[in-house]
Amino acid sequence: MKSLVIAVGLAALLISGCSKRDASLPAGNVLRYPLTTEPTTFDPALVEDGPTIDMLFQVFEGLVRWEVGSELMPNIAESWEISEDGRTYTFKLKQGVKFHNGRELKAEDFVYSVDRCLDPDTLSPTAGTYLNDLVGAKERMNGQADTTRGIRAIDDYTLEIEIDAPKAYFLAKLTYPTWYALCKEEVEKGGGKITAENMVGTGPFKLKEYRKNSKVILAANEDYHDGRPTLDGIERPIVLDATIRHQMFERGEVDLVDVQKGDLQADQRDPVLSKQLQFFDRAAVFYFALNQQAYEPFKDKRVRQALALAFDRKEAARVALLDVNKPANGILPPGIPGYDPDFPGWPYDPERARKLLADAGYPNGQGLPKLTLTFREKTPDLRKVSEVAADMWKKNLNISVQLQEMEWGAFLEARNKGTMAFYHLRWSADYIDPQNFLSLMLHTDTPENTLGYSNPEFDRICDMADKERDHDKRMSMYRQAERIAIDDAPWITTYYQRDIELIKPYVQGIRDSLMGHLPHTTTEIVRDKK
Repeated sequence: MKSLVIAVGLAALLISGCSKRDASLPAGNVLRYPLTTEPTTFDPALVEDGPTIDMLFQVFEGLVRWEVGSELMPNIAESWEISEDGRTYTFKLKQGVKFHNGRELKAEDFVYSVDRCLDPDTLSPTAGTYLNDLVGAKERMNGQADTTRGIRAIDDYTLEIEIDAPKAYFLAKLTYPTWYALCKEEVEKGGGKITAENMVGTGPFKLKEYRKNSKVILAANEDYHDGRPTLDGIERPIVLDATIRHQMFERGEVDLVDVQKGDLQADQRDPVLSKQLQFFDRAAVFYFALNQQAYEPFKDKRVRQALALAFDRKEAARVALLDVNKPANGILPPGIPGYDPDFPGWPYDPERARKLLADAGYPNGQGLPKLTLTFREKTPDLRKVSEVAADMWKKNLNISVQLQEMEWGAFLEARNKGTMAFYHLRWSADYIDPQNFLSLMLHTDTPENTLGYSNPEFDRICDMADKERDHDKRMSMYRQAERIAIDDAPWITTYYQRDIELIKPYVQGIRDSLMGHLPHTTTEIVRDKK
């Protein structure tokens, strides 16, 4: 009898083990992977965070798109011409592109979408950053004009865009959600707002269902202009906790999941999971932001530099990130033109850091007001790096830095208002150009710069580089600007992004770029790959 009990127990254990690893194939040709945050919005004019954009770009799209290898390709625009002075772009639109409600897209839809984004009543947090090159954009945003002069429909399939100066990065900028085509009649059904009820684009998937704090379900767009996607749908359970996400993958409830460093070594030892690990380098940099508007001592460059010198990024990458990520000596990450692999950045020099802090009037950290470092909630990697850095600043400068997690939506709002003194965040490329990291993030006049950082020489060089048409001269200018910003230390760069994911073997055809996975037009569930 005893042996029978043992046999039954072993069978149950084997079944349980099998269930943990293999009862994982989705019921249909549906990709299941978690959203790591509740969607912050369903409106392309309002979105500004990566997790939500990753959901929106399955539904909405624009004139051009990214392809494998981070190449810029035609999309709704099938061709374009650029005037000799580099200021006027004339796009020929593909005919037969339909919104999810069945109505054909026309050039006037882009005029409406862009103008709505610039309309001050829309309250777009990103229009001033991603549409500011358009002629008449500032007047429209300031309420001094009822329309946007720089965009017009020549006919149903011809769109003309005029910008204020020749800019080498402009075409790539059109991939950002502020340039997505919106369906006017559907937006008007929502009283001018876009919610889950009237989220209608032209993309490869359309919204089927949204359950707040639970799940987003997308269905294949049968009439997609580039051919129906291979998947029947995408399911995005909303799971904020990284540990729970990982457990869901092990139980076969999702097909793809991010991996935090705390799970990596166990996954590498696991005979099943180790074969499902994949690594992806991204054009993104993590950094500590030092806000001069919210913390008075940060107005003194020596205080910022002292914190930079007292932070050992190599040791942080080793201890907190298991050397998976490369320490970031500069702002521009690998893959972005202008990246300099030989740039040394700040050395680790505690003695010099202590002298700078004392010269600034805070010997041994005395007299510094309370300092809190904030980061997104439920992100173990961010917490671990922050803990290691706080220990270094305590040890080297006698500064006690308090750590604070914050809900993602509240974090973004506080960042935009410039009320957080000190925070740990990532900047990921919207497009493959140094302007996207330097001018866009740290120029005195950019809306993204909520830190109070201002250096006229940095601004002057960025302004010249943004308009320079000679590639080599342009890259040389951006490198010069990057060195100024590193020395001023409004950011203390920490490491470059390298994603770790667990992906089930039956998930095939994922397209990837330096910005991340691309819309799942070719992804499929291959059942004989179980």
